[in-house]
Amino acid sequence: MWSTYKGWLCLTKLAFVFAAVKFCDSAVMSVVLVSVGQTATLSCHNTIQGNVQVVWKDKDLTTLTLDDEVLVEDRRFSIQHKYQNDWDLQISGVRTSDSGNYTCCFVVTTDCRTIAVVSLVIQIPPSVVRISNDVTIPTGGSTTLVCNAIGVPEPTAKWFLHRPNADSRDLNATGEFSIVSAKPSDAGRYECIASNGVLPNAYRSVQVTVTFKPQVTIPYREVRQQLNSDTLLECHVRSNPAGERHWEKNGRRLDNEPGRYRISSLRGSDDTETLYALIVYNLRPDDFARYTCVARNQFGTATESALLSSWHNGTLRMLSSPRDAVAQTGQSIVIDCAVDGMRKDDRLVWLHQKPGSESYIKIFDTRDVAGLPSANATAAAAAAKRKYAIVGQYSLEVKSVAMDDAGVYHCLVSGLGNFSANLAVVHRDPSIGSECAAQTNVTPTFVTIAVVVSLLAVFVVVFIVVVMIIVRYYRKQLARSRHEHSAVTKPERYSSLDPIAPSRGSNAVYAAHILDSL
Repeated sequence: MWSTYKGWLCLTKLAFVFAAVKFCDSAVMSVVLVSVGQTATLSCHNTIQGNVQVVWKDKDLTTLTLDDEVLVEDRRFSIQHKYQNDWDLQISGVRTSDSGNYTCCFVVTTDCRTIAVVSLVIQIPPSVVRISNDVTIPTGGSTTLVCNAIGVPEPTAKWFLHRPNADSRDLNATGEFSIVSAKPSDAGRYECIASNGVLPNAYRSVQVTVTFKPQVTIPYREVRQQLNSDTLLECHVRSNPAGERHWEKNGRRLDNEPGRYRISSLRGSDDTETLYALIVYNLRPDDFARYTCVARNQFGTATESALLSSWHNGTLRMLSSPRDAVAQTGQSIVIDCAVDGMRKDDRLVWLHQKPGSESYIKIFDTRDVAGLPSANATAAAAAAKRKYAIVGQYSLEVKSVAMDDAGVYHCLVSGLGNFSANLAVVHRDPSIGSECAAQTNVTPTFVTIAVVVSLLAVFVVVFIVVVMIIVRYYRKQLARSRHEHSAVTKPERYSSLDPIAPSRGSNAVYAAHILDSL
């Protein structure tokens, strides 16, 4: 009965309101921005005194509330009436469908004095709805990258380029970005970032690959070395795809030959760069020739040559050569390679060969302008300046030794040869309490022998002292016995002179014995 009466009352009020709204002639406009899922509060302030009724309508002019009563089934709507003249409409858990204009009507008797219109804008984070696929283009080719994004407000899609070992670059392009007359440096990961001020931003990437013919660079066009020594020839190759690479000697192709030649490659800063090295062992007269590095793929062929010539220098002296060593993790160790007489044209190179690896990592080269590491150093040796130091006359210091530092270290000296040593690395014993204890060279066997010898020495000294005391004791007893025998045979000698003379004579002998024992 009560629900029927309440429904009839609401219908009566609505009829009254509808009749009043048509007379509204003014409106106050405002905008409310809110993200999906948040709570929106639409303000409506009554400045009219007296008996006032308030009605909220949505974008479809559906009546939502009458005074503080909600007239729709959607329980997300409510009236916030904190103050007498405030009739705020609150919508919790807003949806994209809630966006639009909401009207607040103030009705006095049969007149509508004020209408407040609030535009509710639902903010939507950006999302990328279309982006180009990964693409491969030849050098000189062109392509256009597309990135379309949606959201509220409308997002902006910007392009950025990321390349290995290089800072990210803002391409100052939105939506589309065109690559014209592509170069190898245009290759990389192109990232589209869509943003509209509503988090989170949207990220999508496109990988662009640029193919090109090989590029070959030999940093040292002439290398001089002595007979019966080893030498290293370097060749830096850039190509995409990688294709085929090899070394030639006077036009004849060289392959790995134990004891004569070793060819190794080391990846550079990205997939297109390679350090291609040739090591010639135990140089013979016929090894002094022209060596050519050849790189080839379907786009072309590139070559570069270096001349290996004989060299003699009587001023160089090896003061101390590398020796095998064992180091604990966390320690620093110096591997000797002290050379005297180095001149500007002389060359000394430190190489690291890890266990089980056939390739070498260059650590130091005297021909490098910057010192350590060189401008042409690979990514693996990029941290060499922090890890290594050259001390004394070209000896190598390995700082904060790690397990990865184990292996063979080669000191190649032009005119002297290749000197190498093996560095073994063991885990540091955490039970050792100090740095000094961790670095001591005294073995447990040596300590045991030292303790035994010390105890024997103490025993011998004690034995000698005891023997001396016993001997002196018997000497004392013998002297006393002789004195008593003399006193019995000649008593008149002492009594005629001094009645207490015998007693004094016994004390003198005893005193002499004590003094002798001191």
